Amino acid sequence: MSNIAELEQIIEVHAAMVRRIASAYERHPDRVDDLAQDVWIAVWQALPRLNDPATLKSYIARITQNICVTHIRRALVRQTQPLTGALPDRAPPIDEAAAHAAQLTRLIEAVRNLPDNLKAVATLYLEEMPVKEIAVALGISESNASVRLHRAKSALRLSLGDPS
Repeated sequence: MSNIAELEQIIEVHAAMVRRIASAYERHPDRVDDLAQDVWIAVWQALPRLNDPATLKSYIARITQNICVTHIRRALVRQTQPLTGALPDRAPPIDEAAAHAAQLTRLIEAVRNLPDNLKAVATLYLEEMPVKEIAVALGISESNASVRLHRAKSALRLSLGDPS
C-alpha cells in the first residue's frame, strides 16, 4: 500500500462491513467507531503482508473479527460492561419498515449473544460471504466453518423463536 488514496478507497468499499461486524460485538456506537478505527489502523499495517489481493475482503474481515474478539476479552477482564441483555419490551411496529427494523434489531441481539466462535461465522455469513471465504477469514477449515455456521443458524433460530 503506497498511498493514502488507496487506503481511502479500501475503506470506502469495506467500511459498512467493518461496522456491521463490529456492531455484532459492541452495542455502543462510539465504541463501534473506535473499533472501526482500530481495524483501519491494523489493515494499514497489515496490507503489505497481503499475498493475494483477491482475498482483501476476507483479510479485512479476519482483522475485524480479531480486533473485536480482543475487545470483548478485555471488557470481560475489566468487567465494566455486561455483554448480554434482553431487549426491552416494545410496542408492536406500526408499518412494514418498523417491522423490518424490529426484526433486524432482534437478529443483531441474537448474534451478539452467540458464543464467539459462532458469532464470527454468523457475522461473516450475514455479510454474504461463502463458507470458503469464511474459512479463509477465520483461519479454519471449510468443513469446520460449515459446521459452525450450521450451529450458529440453529442457535439463532432458537433464539428468535423458530424451533424448526
